[in-house]
Order: sequence, then structure tokens, then C-alpha cells
Amino acid sequence: MQWTDTTEALAAVVASGAAVVGLAAVIVQLRHLAEGMKSAARRATYDIGVQIKLVLIEHPQLRPFFFDDVPAPHDHPDRSRIASLTELYCIYFQELVEQSHHLTPGNRAAWRALVRSMYRSSPSIRGQLELHSAWYSEELQDIVRTLRSE
Repeated sequence: MQWTDTTEALAAVVASGAAVVGLAAVIVQLRHLAEGMKSAARRATYDIGVQIKLVLIEHPQLRPFFFDDVPAPHDHPDRSRIASLTELYCIYFQELVEQSHHLTPGNRAAWRALVRSMYRSSPSIRGQLELHSAWYSEELQDIVRTLRSE
């Protein structure tokens, strides 16, 4: 075997090793990227919840329409705000359902309990989810159907 053959073989081994190390690095980076994206999505979901709570802090008179099963009168001065907050809650629920695939079973159960509780305690949320069900994922629609039958 000539020295050029040995050099070429050694170069091939080094190149193969570098390719394996590079591939491993890409796999690690992809895992970190995926976890970062999941974390960012969860943060965005929690941010929606915070926005809702801030509106309720600023307008405590709206709480009964979301927590005490009080229907909003059609002539209520905050009717538009109640409708907007209702839509925001339903978007929040949609995000909870989407993010639940990345959670532990315990956290998933807690989020489902929140959706169940809010559905039961708010006529405006029930109405939004039932009248505009096509706006939401099939999974959220399934949850609503289950809640309606309980």
C-alpha cells in the first residue's frame, strides 16, 4: 500500500467522523429548537390568560358573566367588551387544546378542568363555542360536545 492510499483512507475516516459529529450536532440543535418553540408557544398561551385576567382586574363588574353563570343582558353597557372577552377566552381554550399535546398528563387534566369549569360557569362562553363551533378545532369541538352531554 502506498502512502497516498493510506492518506486517502485516513482522510475518508476523518471525513466520516466529522460527518457523524456534525450530524449529532444538528440533531441536538433541532431538539433545542423544537423545545424552544414549544416553550414559546406555551408562554404565548399563558400570556393570553394573563391578558384576560388583566381585563377582569380592570373591569371586575364582568366577572359574573364568566364565573357565576350570569347571562349578559343584550342592553348591557359592556356588551361589546363581554363579547370580545368571550372570544378571547375561546381563543385561549383553543390554544390550551393545541398546547396540551406537549404537557404532562397532570397539566393536561388541569387545563381541561379549566375549560370545563369556564364552559359551565359562563353562558357567553357556551354560546360562543356552540354558535361558532366551526371557528375552533375538532378537538375543542369534541370537548364541547362532551361537556354539553354531561
